[in-house]
Amino acid sequence: MLIGIGLHASLAFFPSFWPVQDKGTSTGGPFDEFLIAVHGFRMPLFFLLSGFFTAMLWRRRGTMALVSHRVRRIVLPLALGLVTIVPIVDWASERGIESSTENWAVGAAEKGDIWFPILLGHAAAIPVAVVNGADVDVRGEDQGTPLHLAAFMDLSEVTRALLDAGADHRLKNVHGSTPLEVAVWVGSPAVADVLVGGGAADIRTDSEQWQDIDWFGDGAEFAQVVLDPPAVDDETGLDSWIDQFHHLWFLWFLCWLVAGFALAAPLVARLGHGITSASVRRRLLWIAFPLTFLFQFQMGDGGDFRAFGPDTSTGLLPAAHVLFYYAVFFGYGAATFDARTDDGEPLIDRLGQHWKVVLPVSVVLVFPLAAGVTFEGGEWAAAASLQVLYTWGMTFGLIGLFRRLFSCERYWVRYLSDASYWMYLAHLPLVILAQDWMRGWDIPRIPKFLAICWAVSGLLLLTYHYLVRYTPVGTLLNGLRTRPEPPENLSLGSSST
Repeated sequence: MLIGIGLHASLAFFPSFWPVQDKGTSTGGPFDEFLIAVHGFRMPLFFLLSGFFTAMLWRRRGTMALVSHRVRRIVLPLALGLVTIVPIVDWASERGIESSTENWAVGAAEKGDIWFPILLGHAAAIPVAVVNGADVDVRGEDQGTPLHLAAFMDLSEVTRALLDAGADHRLKNVHGSTPLEVAVWVGSPAVADVLVGGGAADIRTDSEQWQDIDWFGDGAEFAQVVLDPPAVDDETGLDSWIDQFHHLWFLWFLCWLVAGFALAAPLVARLGHGITSASVRRRLLWIAFPLTFLFQFQMGDGGDFRAFGPDTSTGLLPAAHVLFYYAVFFGYGAATFDARTDDGEPLIDRLGQHWKVVLPVSVVLVFPLAAGVTFEGGEWAAAASLQVLYTWGMTFGLIGLFRRLFSCERYWVRYLSDASYWMYLAHLPLVILAQDWMRGWDIPRIPKFLAICWAVSGLLLLTYHYLVRYTPVGTLLNGLRTRPEPPENLSLGSSST
């Protein structure tokens, strides 16, 4: 959960679909590598652990108690998040996009580019472009001027800014049309009024409205197609982050996986001990590895769009290959709960026993090799195989590392574990707002990235402690938590001397 805050914070520092792009955005540096490295193992490991604890809950309490528990911990937080967190993420994303486009427009204008500010619809950048040497009457490929483009795009404020900067409304494009005629053709009375107000000869009769002209709006449909082409399904682009589950998609996936487990587990248990015995189950676990490859091979449209790790699916109907991919890890974790080694030790204790070797090899050797084959034109089957090897290596290695470091009861570990659920649910709008606020700071990217992570995490920890942990929201997420009792004051008397 917590490393997800860092993952989303990194997205502003290299070119991507993210709504906020930092001033220092660049393809060079560690951020894209960090993103794919974390994305490659984070959610597979999460779902494996979810499966393990789902099986534990089922064994101890039964199916009905499992369903009731998961409704309270997963379904209700998801439902509440859809009417609270998701709209706030939408607002923060839209705000970030608006400020990003404004920065891009001004940045292009400062380089003397007048076309890009018009395409972005930012009138305030027009005088900046002119001051930096832009020609307001420069000709495009069809001999159209910036005024022609503004008229075609129905941008009345940009049109006014161009006229104020001295643009000539009399110039014609290759079709012999003035900007005013283009405005009428696409059906833009607002732009037409601005042009006439700026000195263009009115082509209407005395009592005629723009809409009364015979050919008014004849090009509106064409302009709509050019300016707003039909949407293409995109499971990883920005469109998938608007009006859907956003980062709460994992809760929706858990709903599917827990429902499948609740239906399948009692059925499997009835098949008899010959199939469900620990030794047989341990051997059946090997099926998970080829299954993981099968679904990983389907990612990125079968390698046509190279990607590292699982695809993103945030819609109401999960992408089948992504759901089944995570189901493999969930099922592996569930089966591991009862599985034991030949000497009777719980298998979960053995999965990461070689973490001191597995983790360094996965990070230093397998990851760079997998990334290189994936993005440098290697065979997709080889890339998918190496990605699977990396994912399972990191999964087992991190289980071993954390069991080595955190197997003993520690209050702060328990506290941070409880807080992490709330922190992940609420972090995304704060990360986007922090990225937007800090995007123009003249400091290196790594300190800025760390500042975003620390500031957001610190704020979320404060809100968790004072607004969540001991409230109904905290009970919903983690169960009832009671405040620690203050130590009793020692009475002062003769015995204290």
